[in-house]
Amino acid sequence: MNPDNQVYAPNVHLFAYHVWDTLSSGSNSPANSQQTALPPTSNPRINPDRLWEQCNEILQNKLNIDAKFNQTNLLYNRTTQPPGTRANLIIATTVNNLDFLPLAKQIKHDNRQISLTGFAQPLRIADSYALGLNLRVPEKQTDHTNTPNVDLSIFREFNPDNCLLPNSVNSYFGQTLLLTAWLTEPQIAAAQLDSQYIKNLGQDCLQSFITGEDLPELYRQGELFGSPILEYGDPNYPDEFGHILIWFFDSQTTSDIWDIYYPNFLDLFLYRHKIILAYQESRAYYLDIRKEYEKIELDIDNTFQYLQGDAAQKQQLKGAGLKEEELEHLKRKTIDMPPRAVKYARLLMELEIRQNTIAINAKNYQDKLNQISLDIKSRKIYNDRDADLSFLELFSKETCPRFSERIKFDLGYFKHGTDLLDKAMEAIRGVVAIEEARRDAELQATIQIVGSALGFVGIVASVAPYLIKQDPPDRKFYFPLSNIEIPSFILVLLISMGAGFGVWMSVRAIGQIKKILPKIKQRLPFR
Repeated sequence: MNPDNQVYAPNVHLFAYHVWDTLSSGSNSPANSQQTALPPTSNPRINPDRLWEQCNEILQNKLNIDAKFNQTNLLYNRTTQPPGTRANLIIATTVNNLDFLPLAKQIKHDNRQISLTGFAQPLRIADSYALGLNLRVPEKQTDHTNTPNVDLSIFREFNPDNCLLPNSVNSYFGQTLLLTAWLTEPQIAAAQLDSQYIKNLGQDCLQSFITGEDLPELYRQGELFGSPILEYGDPNYPDEFGHILIWFFDSQTTSDIWDIYYPNFLDLFLYRHKIILAYQESRAYYLDIRKEYEKIELDIDNTFQYLQGDAAQKQQLKGAGLKEEELEHLKRKTIDMPPRAVKYARLLMELEIRQNTIAINAKNYQDKLNQISLDIKSRKIYNDRDADLSFLELFSKETCPRFSERIKFDLGYFKHGTDLLDKAMEAIRGVVAIEEARRDAELQATIQIVGSALGFVGIVASVAPYLIKQDPPDRKFYFPLSNIEIPSFILVLLISMGAGFGVWMSVRAIGQIKKILPKIKQRLPFR
């Protein structure tokens, strides 16, 4: 074995988070393309028990460890689990009063027998299930002596068939993989001389841990509790590898602090993954909102361009108003637009919910960091470097505000779509109301004209016979240019109709004069 590739007491920690309360967790979000319309109990993506089932699959079929979560006598179920915002779901009496499921396995590595130990701890934290799974080469042997250093290739034994990667675990909220190992004395010395040494060593660990040619990109490098740490996976652009940390211990202080605050990291990583998932969902909603906004703009533009076409303009200039099909088109819009406005408002609401989710969990994340930092400092045995959490604070102080600012910008931009819809509906309703009022007025005027004409016709019809009787008895009336005599009742009818038509034309002419009179006055010079 190459001494440069040997480490002491390597560990793999899996922190995975899944749905417990499907309602309050927002797990029915339509933005998540991996979800279906199945109810929580039958949908494998959000089935609350999936995390324990998948853990059993990994332990028994991938790691070949004879241990599993037996929900009949090992785990509390949804109705029997302890109350409170945080609960250990292990029934302690079934595992020798432990609060976790112990794991053990013997492997043969580099021609020697190595004992692996670990644990699986199921928790409920607020609305989520959390799994803390650990597999390690212990620091001490049964005789309390240090275990021998092992080659980095042992990380392959912890992740056969990439069983600990997100595509296999498939937890709803996401996961963090933490690889830890103690540096040997030569490695500590090499790291002090070469700034790239830790980065290269981390790359070697990844190549052993992950099967395949593709590896996650290094996101950043720093220190945590005084020891070097590497982070893989950009939270802005999550990939198939998820969130991976490689942490090399170079002091006992780091190991001691980690052991003390391990439970806090279960909460810390949960807040982190809720924030990232909320941001991912906000990007999906952003795309939906943008598409809907573009449709709204196009639809409104087409509607008013249709009304402002040459034919419509000429017709309106003549005072004829809208065509029947134009009016029907606008009426359909007054029916179609309100449901679209409701849909658009709901999409914006979903974006605001993700914004609130990020804000709440970012505060929880920072509060947890502050709690850890204050507690470390209060112990009086650690220095400022040991209590430095700036590596973890970068997420809450830079990444989260950037997420929130992006969503705030999106909301500010797309809320104009609501105003646009409201104004368009108001304008269309106004046009429809004006057109219908105009038509009602024309109908009333027509009724008045016809009524006046018919009244006058009646009067003339009543008077005409008397006028005719006053003529000499032998006087007769003939059709023009013919010798055909006109009967008296026909003559009366013709006189009545002519009088009615004359009255109708007169009233109509007066109406037209009233319409154009304001336009004539506007064109007259001001006096």
